[in-house]
Amino acid sequence: MPLEPFDRICHDIARADLRVCEAPELASLSLPTQYFLREFYCTESGCDCRRVLVQFMAHDPLFQAGVTINYGWETVKFYNKWIRDPKLAREAAGASLEPFAAQGPHAGKFLLIFKQLIEDPTLVALFRRHYQLVKKITDVPPGRGSKLHDLW
Repeated sequence: MPLEPFDRICHDIARADLRVCEAPELASLSLPTQYFLREFYCTESGCDCRRVLVQFMAHDPLFQAGVTINYGWETVKFYNKWIRDPKLAREAAGASLEPFAAQGPHAGKFLLIFKQLIEDPTLVALFRRHYQLVKKITDVPPGRGSKLHDLW
């Protein structure tokens, strides 16, 4: 599943909808306490994964949080129907650390912070809306080029 940063696909919307996360509890670990969430979405035409990959990006460009989180907002039942594998469906639903990304030493702490953030239904609605925008741009009928490449 090819993933693209939302800010590359819908720059103006990503900028207007930028979410900043305040995490004062990270100060005790000598980490920055302010991050923005960078979203990545699947651009595979015909895919209906309903997921987002999120990275915590510090305002300090020299600091790398080293955390990548997968978040599927649908139910396990939805993912089981889509994937047809109960184990993978359980992993797809909800928030988890991306197993194929290098994770920093505090990734578990960031995952807990993210799980608190998604308790806010407006953030989940934002992810859903961004996903729909990406799908509108990248889903194309067979035999036609992706609209995504027309943007560049």
